[in-house]
Amino acid sequence: MTSRTPANARPVKQGRWLLTLFALPFAAVGVGLLLLSVLPTLYDWARMQSWQPVQATLQSTTLNSHSGKSRTYSVSARYRFQFAGREVEGQRVAISGGADNMGDFQQNLGARLEQARAQGLPVTAWVNPADPSESVLDRSLRWGLLTFKVLFALLFGGFGVGLLVFTWRGHTGASASDAAQPRPWLARREWAANQIRSNHRLQTRFIGGFAIAWNLVTLPMAAAHLPEQWREGDRVAVAALVAFVAVGLALLVWALRALRDARRFGDVRLQLDPFPGAIGGDFGASLALPTVAYDGDRRFTVLLRCSRHDRIRTGANNGSAARETTVWQAEGVAQAEPHGAGTRLRWRFPVPRHLPASESPANAYHAWQLQVRCTEGGLGFERSFDVPVYATGAAARTPQPDAAQHPALRQLRAAQVEDISDMESIAGGVRLRQPYGRAWQQKLPLALLGAVIGGLALFLDFEGAPLPFLLVLGGTGATLLCIGLFGLANSRRMELGTRGLRTERRFLGLMLSWHQAPPQNIARLQLKESYTTQAGTRSTTFYCVQVLLKNGRAITVADSLRGRAAAEHLVRALAAGTGYAA
Repeated sequence: MTSRTPANARPVKQGRWLLTLFALPFAAVGVGLLLLSVLPTLYDWARMQSWQPVQATLQSTTLNSHSGKSRTYSVSARYRFQFAGREVEGQRVAISGGADNMGDFQQNLGARLEQARAQGLPVTAWVNPADPSESVLDRSLRWGLLTFKVLFALLFGGFGVGLLVFTWRGHTGASASDAAQPRPWLARREWAANQIRSNHRLQTRFIGGFAIAWNLVTLPMAAAHLPEQWREGDRVAVAALVAFVAVGLALLVWALRALRDARRFGDVRLQLDPFPGAIGGDFGASLALPTVAYDGDRRFTVLLRCSRHDRIRTGANNGSAARETTVWQAEGVAQAEPHGAGTRLRWRFPVPRHLPASESPANAYHAWQLQVRCTEGGLGFERSFDVPVYATGAAARTPQPDAAQHPALRQLRAAQVEDISDMESIAGGVRLRQPYGRAWQQKLPLALLGAVIGGLALFLDFEGAPLPFLLVLGGTGATLLCIGLFGLANSRRMELGTRGLRTERRFLGLMLSWHQAPPQNIARLQLKESYTTQAGTRSTTFYCVQVLLKNGRAITVADSLRGRAAAEHLVRALAAGTGYAA
């Protein structure tokens, strides 16, 4: 008996290998730079601090110029010195022997050595007392060059390694016969037993590993060099070292909080009923929380989301970027009940027909994700699960409450809308105000990140980093800073009713734009997806409300609405207060 591979198995496998081939160069460049350049530089600098100074005579010295995409420089020299009663010849000039154009270090070093040789003056060489054949003329650590290499390694290596983990996570190496079976969810090890773990473990390991790697590089470097830079009054180097230490400590705090969260709630497992979740049927589930005592006042929100992931080409150099769009989502509140000493959550979502099923990661694929949250009473519980959803049409075997019809959901949606807007009735319609600082939880970190990146670009500019790198880094920082500040400092005001539409948008009190439309030109109200944020494994989609005119023009009247449910709640309230269709 022979089995036949399904039509989509080959493209999925090819897509996984294409993503792997795309990610490998990034991972190799980042990891290679870290292992072959950054760490050896720090190791050499640390051991050179115990080397002994001797007077050396220069035999030759040359400032070498190298042409390429940009001109770089290096210094070569030969020198002799006496150590332990014998004459030794050395050739190592600095810790790093390669050519570069970061600042004027190479030019200054070459000029200083050439001047000493021309005048017949001795220079100081640093000698390894355990092995006099090891010596160096300049043992200083170049902070600008090191910072550039660390950032390059972390950005490229982190992207490459992260993409490799994402591509192959959950892959069990299923054979063609496994892929041909009518129940493909059983070929995924993390789904097969219907005891689905959350993504929190992977997130905690990644945060912990990144925090450890960052601090292993920066803390020894700062401990050894910060006092010296402080005594010499090098404020730029001191500020850079303090910034590196602050980032490292913040990463450690983040990692410890993630670890504490994991220990607090344990290894929670999601159980589906039916299994898998059914397109054209039900997505039912239960989640036991044995360490969370039952509290009837707590509300656990659940969100089921189907998204499409695409890797699209960008620019003229065949670059690519990941894009994620929401295909469908449902939000609700789980039914909480006592379960031993803890709590059990149960819920169900009806899933419409004709939605795409779960697919393995490739260049283009669909994925389903479930998010469960409760932030009331300081609980701080939040988990996300990659879940199997297929077109089986099955219904739940045991009665499960419809999460989208939970009595607390309307109150929750109203509170989400009130957090970012204020609506009141006026003659013939409604007035809606959105104040400054709405959704500050998303905008303020964005502005701070932009300021940090911009400050780092200024520091590297002072150290002589390459111009293209500075333009990219500085442009990124400036863009994030402007987006964050604009999000914090703009307000909206809208009046809609029998007199038509009038909107105002201000920045720091100054009028930016306004729109007006008579009632006969207004067609209806509509929702539009604005953007999606990613925090760890949790993604949040924000929406805006628009007034669609009969000529096809859409005017935004409200923004920063977190989740489709809250946005739909506001649309219904506006429709009820104005009489316009939604």
